[in-house]
Amino acid sequence: MADYHVGAGCFGIYAGTLNKKGNLWQNKTECTDEAINAVRDYMVQELLGGLDCTKTSSSGYQWTLKDGRIVELRVAIKDGDTNKS
Repeated sequence: MADYHVGAGCFGIYAGTLNKKGNLWQNKTECTDEAINAVRDYMVQELLGGLDCTKTSSSGYQWTLKDGRIVELRVAIKDGDTNKS
């Protein structure tokens, strides 16, 4: 069975298989929107407890770079503006 991978490139996020050396795509499919939506749904479920949970409305992950800067990936659920026409 093929070993599937997901990776980011200059023009999007791709899923597919790599060559035997593991350094080049053997075949790939652009899946940027699907991947972002899947990460969003995973984070809402795992970090916030689901769409209906009210324990918290914001959470995320963070990584420290070698130079000390921090990268954050956050998800938040906010009330919509019900006063818009």
